[in-house]
Amino acid sequence: MDLGLILGIIFLAVDVVISIWNSYNAGEISRSRKGLGITFYTLGGFLPMSYVLAIVLTLVLAYLGYLSLSTSIFLLSFSYLVFGLEIIIWGIIATVSSLITTMGTRSWKAGIITAYDAFATIFDAWEYITTFFSNVKSARKAIDSSDFSIIDVLLILITALGAAFIITYAAYKEGYKARLRYW
Repeated sequence: MDLGLILGIIFLAVDVVISIWNSYNAGEISRSRKGLGITFYTLGGFLPMSYVLAIVLTLVLAYLGYLSLSTSIFLLSFSYLVFGLEIIIWGIIATVSSLITTMGTRSWKAGIITAYDAFATIFDAWEYITTFFSNVKSARKAIDSSDFSIIDVLLILITALGAAFIITYAAYKEGYKARLRYW
């Protein structure tokens, strides 16, 4: 098996776990600060989970032969362009939140999380900026292809958004019901 494929699967699995964890934490935050909790839920749970599910659905359906190559390329490029920018915005918010926690608690654990958040956000931003135009070009080429299907695109995106909402909202509600815990 290819190392890149193995790493890709690991990163997608970690993204699912982090999205669920962020949704749970957003529920806890919502008990005392509703607007902040909803923002954290949307940017840290729901949208990243939608991104992962759109990628997984696209890859599985393309592998099984249900999606054309151009539709698959469009979905992967579009997902990266839209959700990639959202992940960068979330990374900035997560880094600032972690930094505030680190400064308030003086915890080395919080410091490690802050350093990771900062590194991941810088890496994601660099990757997004350097691949932006190639993803736009790929998406435009895919649309112009004769085997492109907007119906397939809409079905996959609606399915990914719906499944992501169900998964992350369940975690959000559990976090909302939980006792507030602090480090």
